[in-house]
Amino acid sequence: MQFSESTRVSYQNIAAISVDPPRVNEAFKHGLGAPFPFLSDEDRAVTDLLGISESTDSRHGPLPVPFTFALLPDLTIHRIWNGWYMAGRPTPDELRQASRSLNEMLRKDHDFRGD
Repeated sequence: MQFSESTRVSYQNIAAISVDPPRVNEAFKHGLGAPFPFLSDEDRAVTDLLGISESTDSRHGPLPVPFTFALLPDLTIHRIWNGWYMAGRPTPDELRQASRSLNEMLRKDHDFRGD
């Protein structure tokens, strides 16, 4: 089972946001076969609001630093990963652990032993 499929079983959602135009996002989503939404911040409003631009690349201009957030239902941040390449991005197992932690916090029926 793909990670994105397992999130639906546990009442969680995934969304991707990029600075690519919506048509590029849709093509990328289709190419991946991703069942979750790909949102566009083409005008970089969210990137600017969060202050996540990296400006040391003079060739390509300011680029948004990749971030991954695990959010509570009220959109409070539970966990953040940030960084380029594999250095700061979460592994599927780290995402599963964050998911488990959120379920433990939010669901009274998480522990089926009844203790």
